[in-house]
Amino acid sequence: MSGLTADISSKSASAQAILVTSRVAQTAIDHLHALNPAAGERLLEELRSLADPEAFELVTQGRGYIFFHVAHFLHEFGKHHAGLPDARSFCVGVGKAGGGLQIKPETDILSLVRLLITALPADDDRRNFGLLIQTLAPLMLDKVFTTRRFHLDALPEGQDRLRIALRYADPDRVKTSLKGLGLEGDVGTFFLNSALQIQGTIQLGLDTFTQEAQNGIEMGVLIEDRDRKAQEEIERTCSCAWTVAWRPDIRLRRLLDPEEVLAQVRTIYETLHKRDLEYFQERVKTLEMRVQALEEGDQFHDLIGKSPQMRQIYRLIQQVAPSDLSVLIRGESGAGKELVAMAIHQSSARRECPFVAVNCAALPETLLESELFGHEKGAFTGADRAKPGRFEMADGGTLFLDEVGDIPLTTQVKLLRVLEAKAFERVGGTQTVSADVRILGATHRDLEDLIARGLFREDLYFRLNVLPVHLPPLREHREDIPLLAHAFLRRIALRSGRDVRGLSRGAIERLTTHPWPGNIRELQNVLERAVAVYAKGPTLTESDIAQALGVQGRQAPAPPLSLRQQRVLDAIRRAKAGCTVEDLLSLVASAERAGGTSRRTLQNDLRKLSVLGHVTYHKQGSARRYVATSR
Repeated sequence: MSGLTADISSKSASAQAILVTSRVAQTAIDHLHALNPAAGERLLEELRSLADPEAFELVTQGRGYIFFHVAHFLHEFGKHHAGLPDARSFCVGVGKAGGGLQIKPETDILSLVRLLITALPADDDRRNFGLLIQTLAPLMLDKVFTTRRFHLDALPEGQDRLRIALRYADPDRVKTSLKGLGLEGDVGTFFLNSALQIQGTIQLGLDTFTQEAQNGIEMGVLIEDRDRKAQEEIERTCSCAWTVAWRPDIRLRRLLDPEEVLAQVRTIYETLHKRDLEYFQERVKTLEMRVQALEEGDQFHDLIGKSPQMRQIYRLIQQVAPSDLSVLIRGESGAGKELVAMAIHQSSARRECPFVAVNCAALPETLLESELFGHEKGAFTGADRAKPGRFEMADGGTLFLDEVGDIPLTTQVKLLRVLEAKAFERVGGTQTVSADVRILGATHRDLEDLIARGLFREDLYFRLNVLPVHLPPLREHREDIPLLAHAFLRRIALRSGRDVRGLSRGAIERLTTHPWPGNIRELQNVLERAVAVYAKGPTLTESDIAQALGVQGRQAPAPPLSLRQQRVLDAIRRAKAGCTVEDLLSLVASAERAGGTSRRTLQNDLRKLSVLGHVTYHKQGSARRYVATSR
């Protein structure tokens, strides 16, 4: 299949990359998900296996450019593995879904064009429509293929007809580029796939900019409707043409309401300036946070831990996040299920849209329905005004339903309808409301047992449990307790203003041996209590933690230290006033006949000693001064 074996790293010097916007990839992925969710998930796994994490993120979520053969691979996958009745229809569908531009009625190019149409004289739409196509078609093409690989002509044939011709701008240059990538046999296939997508995009534009488009516009013989012989001719010549004809009385779709005009102006500003600026600022912030997380320990969004169990959760989140399928997060109370849901949302394409959470166990049945679906004025006593529900508030984003196992049966029926139809009525209302929402559910209950007892609907279970995520209890990944404890201490100190900088070795040992029936929530509460009531200095001791836990102090086995780490600890204990990294580099070097240790290794050892409570530190200018702790 075309494009599957191309290796950019081994391309010859004569090869020149053909770039397309990553939005082509995102549109293709979204379109395949809509046609066949299972095939869409398989596609994401294939892409993840073919690319490094940064490349995968760019292709699926970023704003930038990708090599053409990645987008070409998407087309090939859709045709051969998506189970579509007509393979060519996939490329056309990608075009009609936005063609790499991802056009939406209230954003980007469309808002600008609608505003310009409003300024055109209303008495000559017959001529204006032709000018609109002639002007926009090449511009839209250049938004997708950034190196001007294609040339498009829109030539008038009378007042009501255009002939659109598409070809490579420089066929020899394309052949040279593909030959350098080992894809010389794919020149025609790439052209045909691209032509199908481009024609679909133009169809989308024609339908969008005119009133009664289906009755007023007639496209010539579409490429997707031509027989195989005609399509092979397009592949051979790398060129094609078609006509667009329109009725003399065609009318452009204009904005008439001044408020709507102003709304479009605001949309253009936000889209072209504010939104992109905020996006790149958020990207920079995210990268900075990742660097900090790597320095201080393993962290994924707000989740903390480096155990194999947590690393598996991180991988699972990255796998399920790009999809719009429902996720069911299962785990004990206090294990951090809402943090997992937030991480899925923040890793998804919906991250710039709302994340709305509802605790289904905290509301009675009547209030839960109103909270989820909203209510109209007068729907019940006290409903003095209409109120949107959480589904409407989460439109475009993610709705997190916590404790779904506690939803009453009658509400389960209504929730199932929303998941199937993506539409609902407010309580006391008759008008159907639509919402584009991804559902994430969570529960600590045994849903299978509830189904057997008739307390939970099996069809709703299967709707929610499309992508299951199981979160382990804290006692199953105890090695993460020191990292969690230090993170909570930093937050407590920042919020309360208390000078609490660390935990002693005995405190860490006490924390790691406790069974934690309340999981991470209990750990946080114990530390809050220890700081507020029992702490006598900047370092929490074993006695402080024992009192906060409500148990008597006892000796617990200490996690083992390597010989090198023990030498570092001994050097710190001998220095009464503490040591900086520079001090320790010379101290450890003199103690080791083999000749010292590297700065990075020493910093890693100090980090582990600090996490395990053997040492604490305070800032001295830009350096840290480490001192040994007591139990």
